[in-house]
Amino acid sequence: MCRANDMEPIAFGSGCIVVYHGRKYLLSVAHVTDIEHSGTCIDTGLPPVNLQTPLYSVGSMCYFDSYRTNKDLEATIIKELEDLDLEFDETLEVTFCEIKEDFQIFQPQYDFGSYTIEPGPKCYLNLHEAGEPESGKYYGFAGRIRFGVDGILIRSQPTLKLDLTYVDSFGKYHIFKTPEVITDADDYRGCSGAPILDETGKLVGLVQSVGEGTDRIYAFSIEACINLLDMAIKTNLV
Repeated sequence: MCRANDMEPIAFGSGCIVVYHGRKYLLSVAHVTDIEHSGTCIDTGLPPVNLQTPLYSVGSMCYFDSYRTNKDLEATIIKELEDLDLEFDETLEVTFCEIKEDFQIFQPQYDFGSYTIEPGPKCYLNLHEAGEPESGKYYGFAGRIRFGVDGILIRSQPTLKLDLTYVDSFGKYHIFKTPEVITDADDYRGCSGAPILDETGKLVGLVQSVGEGTDRIYAFSIEACINLLDMAIKTNLV
């Protein structure tokens, strides 16, 4: 996230670009991008230019508030919005926008010892192949942590989290178990919004939070995200 008036980086997080019905969308979670007086930018991964990290500004993001109603809507003739008798519930932990331009985005090489992510063009995920997590499979995600700004150059540390197992779901969220207890939340800070994939590469959720002192990771359901994206497309929000 960059300050709107001077494009100074002020906060960091993760996300993914997906292809859906022939269009490209950036997905993340709301607490990463919902920062007043700031804009969402993608680190393109390209080499620094004049010691500056090349960024791509994506414009505005979509957010969704959830409300509850105390009325039986089927028995109510709704004339005005007030007739719904709405009570605010929560701001959903998901956000997205359409990527309408083609731009270069590069994956640097990350060497994690046992695993190496090769350099090359960043891949986009196919949202049509996304779905719900299943027991008996392993899950994982990659992200970047320990962010900082050295002058006009962004620095960070890549991280890879593997061998997650699916535990349960509640509402629009999934729970995953980590192989070890999370003793330091900073080992995950910056991964919010990262795509959680199964062994075949199927997208099942976006990292939302971790429980420090536990072995739990919470993710926003990708199926819930797709439902909201369908609604946004239908109503021309994106």
